[in-house]
Amino acid sequence: MGASAAMFLASIVRFEILPEAPGKNVDYTLITIVATPVLMALFYFYGLYEPRQVLGPINEFKALFNGVIAGTVVLLLADSLFDMNLSRGWVFAATMSAFIVVGGERLAVRKILHFLRRRGGDPTRTIVLGANQEARTVARILEREAWLGYRVLGFVDDATTGAQDVMSEHKIIGPTADLKRLVLEKRAGLVLIAASAFDTARLNRIIWELQDVDVDLQITSGTIDLMASRMVVQSVAGIPLLYIRRSGMDKLQRTLKRTLDVAGALVGLVPLAPALALIALWIKRDSRGPVFFKQMRAGRDGEPFTCWKFRTMVEDAEDRLAELEHLSEGPGLLFKLKEDPRVTKAGRVLRRHSLDELPQLWNVLRGEMSLVGPRPALPSEVEQYDDWVRNRLRVKPGMTGLWQVSGRAETTFSDYIRYDLFYIQNWSLSLDLWILWRTLRAVARPEGAH
Repeated sequence: MGASAAMFLASIVRFEILPEAPGKNVDYTLITIVATPVLMALFYFYGLYEPRQVLGPINEFKALFNGVIAGTVVLLLADSLFDMNLSRGWVFAATMSAFIVVGGERLAVRKILHFLRRRGGDPTRTIVLGANQEARTVARILEREAWLGYRVLGFVDDATTGAQDVMSEHKIIGPTADLKRLVLEKRAGLVLIAASAFDTARLNRIIWELQDVDVDLQITSGTIDLMASRMVVQSVAGIPLLYIRRSGMDKLQRTLKRTLDVAGALVGLVPLAPALALIALWIKRDSRGPVFFKQMRAGRDGEPFTCWKFRTMVEDAEDRLAELEHLSEGPGLLFKLKEDPRVTKAGRVLRRHSLDELPQLWNVLRGEMSLVGPRPALPSEVEQYDDWVRNRLRVKPGMTGLWQVSGRAETTFSDYIRYDLFYIQNWSLSLDLWILWRTLRAVARPEGAH
């Protein structure tokens, strides 16, 4: 549908809107009818129509890009072989239209599917094979991202059997020997295998046992903290091996990140100056005390710096912290309290929309923080870090980060640390831009902020 519409649109643009061009006498309706199934076959070949595959937006764009470019090449080859005298302008217009029309069509379908899945429609009934930490982490993430459509039916594992809880609302439903029966009984459409839960021999036997069952298999890599784009499956002597691209920021990448930080800070501070002044006046009139709240935080490599925020609490908030610490609802070392009595009226509005953090643009401009990075920790928190958690101090802290856009206050402390370390291990400029975009969306719909 989208492919046909793209070529018809190209004909209108090239021959009805733009000036007269050679190749107008060609029967483009016939070309469209013949080319449409060819283009659809190419889309299928590149995985765009795989019914059971959940494509992320980046992978879907790659599949679309490859399919459209391949279709354009086939069209030009056919023109050369059969001397069809196609208008080059029409071919170019058809290529651009395909990106726009088919891409828009895929986006609309994606949004509809996400809407349905969030409300329980089109579920992928999933049995998780294994009940170790990796299995629980993956299952928890998939269920939290409801738009993916995974519905976990339970865990299958030999180590612990019976009705023991593994996750909230989910139990171990049987041993691996009963997996085939459980797949049929539960009408599962997918078995998600935690690779780290089984040795190679047992894993191979399980895959063979499911060979004649109508169920899809997905297997984790055992490296949930690495971005998929860094991993490539390679065949070495017939053995499938994961090649992991090197990570970390080189000098050029650090320069790019710093350039983005400075540009973003200036774009934020200069145009928003009048709004910042109004917020400052509102805070001053709302409650007694200074406009800004200054606090020592740990920067890169634990170097202390003064972090700036708009004051959202009463003047003696720090003195009253000790009496409220036992009520903390935050993950791990983080103090969070949804109904914190110290928050002012103005502060509640500022926190709900994350406006209290705008003064940190000054910290970004000074080079003490970045637009994107781990949350700036208190020195008292850093003192309690073990060697593993201290890895989050390898980069500058950020105004926003992967943790903030992935559930915010609703995530656990282990998620909080995992998101930060995932970001550090997999940094890229595109990841920063993606997080900034998600931050704008999270601020516009601030359910998780307090």
